[in-house]
Amino acid sequence: MIRIRHKKPECIGCKLCADVAPQYFEMDDEGLAQLIGSSQQGVFQITEGFDEDLEDLEKAEEGCPVDIIYVNR
Repeated sequence: MIRIRHKKPECIGCKLCADVAPQYFEMDDEGLAQLIGSSQQGVFQITEGFDEDLEDLEKAEEGCPVDIIYVNR
């Protein structure tokens, strides 16, 4: 499993993560990305992802213009 962390308070709403990994990210009513099915731990939304989705998750992590997505195996 892959651990995914997202620092939603710093999101600027570019939508890249929701476009490249829609199974994990969606845009909320305020136009900010949120991690689907996550729990809140401090400033981070945290969930787990599947190994077969690693490429999409890495694209979201690397493409995030404010570097608020963290993907760990």
